[in-house]
Amino acid sequence: MKGIKKMYRTWWFWLAVIIALPMIWYVWGYVTWQLDRQDMLGENRAAYLGWIKMEAGQKVLEAQYRADTYGGSTPEETLGLFIKALEAKDYELAAKYFVVENQNESKEIFSQADASGGMAGFIGAYRNGRVVLPGGVGSSGIFEFELYGPDEVEYPFRVRLILNEFTSKWKIIEL
Repeated sequence: MKGIKKMYRTWWFWLAVIIALPMIWYVWGYVTWQLDRQDMLGENRAAYLGWIKMEAGQKVLEAQYRADTYGGSTPEETLGLFIKALEAKDYELAAKYFVVENQNESKEIFSQADASGGMAGFIGAYRNGRVVLPGGVGSSGIFEFELYGPDEVEYPFRVRLILNEFTSKWKIIEL
């Protein structure tokens, strides 16, 4: 015990404590920083890999849009072509007038709408009813038709179209 008390009274002990404390604090901070950095890199790596997958998907989608030549040079022409395909019950062709993302989904909807009579109502509204055109393309680039049946129902059929900028063809977004 005398040796320990004697050690506390020596100058080199206190010099070692003064040097050791900042070094311990520095090493602790450095290790903590490295661990935080590794966590951040892991999160960033996952985000980066997600971004790469998204970019690859975008390139595939862009290639599909570049190859998609179905549609008219005006929204009216696309709607007319779409109605002709529906009248012929060529749902494969009718689906091609939709934007690429919605083509598969629309094929399934056409057969259901045909069975329920909704398709006949839509075609009838186009052929025998009234088609209301908007004043022009909105700021979002979307063109919207309203088709009222001959009985002038309150709720019209709505058709929204957008221009495929790669092929300059108008595509249906949704009905």
